[in-house]
Amino acid sequence: MGKNVYKIFIILFSLIVLSCEQDNIVNIPAFSGGGKLAGSQSILPNQIQRLNGIYTVIEGADQLGKKVVIKGTGNTLSVFTGKNAGLIVFHCGRIDSTLIFEGYWRYTQGSETGLAQFEIPAEHNGISLLQGINPTTAFQFHGKIGEGSSEPVTQITLQFDRPIKDTTFGILAHRGGGRNSDRLAESENSLGIIQLAESFGATGIEIDVRLTKDGIPILFHDENFSPRLVNGEYCVGPVSNFTFAAIRSLCTLKNGEPIPTLKEAMDVVLTKTSLSIVWLDIKSPEAISPAAALQQEYKAKAAAAGRTLDIYLGLATDELVAEYKKKNLSSSADALCELSVNEVRNINAKVWAPRWTLGPLPNESEQMRSEGRKTFVWTLDQREFMLPFFTSGKIDAILTNYPALVAFEYYVFQ
Repeated sequence: MGKNVYKIFIILFSLIVLSCEQDNIVNIPAFSGGGKLAGSQSILPNQIQRLNGIYTVIEGADQLGKKVVIKGTGNTLSVFTGKNAGLIVFHCGRIDSTLIFEGYWRYTQGSETGLAQFEIPAEHNGISLLQGINPTTAFQFHGKIGEGSSEPVTQITLQFDRPIKDTTFGILAHRGGGRNSDRLAESENSLGIIQLAESFGATGIEIDVRLTKDGIPILFHDENFSPRLVNGEYCVGPVSNFTFAAIRSLCTLKNGEPIPTLKEAMDVVLTKTSLSIVWLDIKSPEAISPAAALQQEYKAKAAAAGRTLDIYLGLATDELVAEYKKKNLSSSADALCELSVNEVRNINAKVWAPRWTLGPLPNESEQMRSEGRKTFVWTLDQREFMLPFFTSGKIDAILTNYPALVAFEYYVFQ
């Protein structure tokens, strides 16, 4: 009787939690009919990137903070703000020589969101930007933001201050771009979230790798399928108990996406992003060999495409390190080790990855650098602790759930 009561309690508790999650979903608004962009021509990525820089907020500081960072990636333009890890993500186009930017804003450390619409008329540098002339300190970027799906009415004016000095520092998005708990438009560890990661500020991603019963590497964080991360009445229990065909038949991620294979994820990274780092967080020893094979395949494909793409096997436990040694992979499969610097040397890992709570560790990080290795720290989300990692000059990348926040803090710090 007691066990039955306990089971009923667990079921009811799960239903309540899931109901709360559904109620808290942040719906990203979009312009009706495609907005002005529906009738526009495309802008080339290099033209979008001419807007890159640090800007002073002349109007709209209550919404955005005193400074913002603007950075173009591919066909989108992002604005990273100093308030609540905020960001604006624009799609871009032009009508004649007027540049049109439409999209949404959101506080990633909150639920507030709304539409955003900016323009650069031809007479206000629209033509010069198209012709390859970079903005000066006299340049202003004007637009409006709104609340929810309402028409944007709050005036925003941004004035160019200075260029972004360095974009080589690694800003790595956790679980492909962000967690489900942050109520993003795509599920964690999905193909969709990987494609959004750069617009969130990331230059690389961390993704979780597990093996199915029939040996297929997939992206999934937890050891077990549960309503926390998946939909599907019969999608419950250890991931390793399910064949890939069964997973595709029975399970979807929380926002309805299929659970991707590692191969599918790497295809997306290579063909649909310009991400430069992929941290494969290996979740079980048996996943190391198939992940290493795909690592080699996609390093070769990236090189053939002229892409700089570093892919690391993430080893976080003694058990994983032992399997890596057993397979004798140190000469062929680049590793990232979360254990001691001595273990990093023992397996000749390319990256040392201590947790951020240990501090910047400048002496150890300098040793790693002198040996031709890099240092990444994880998982840093708190603004007040970031500065020492920037000022040390010895850290090569930060893994975070809020890449927009790290992007803002790092680029403004420079």
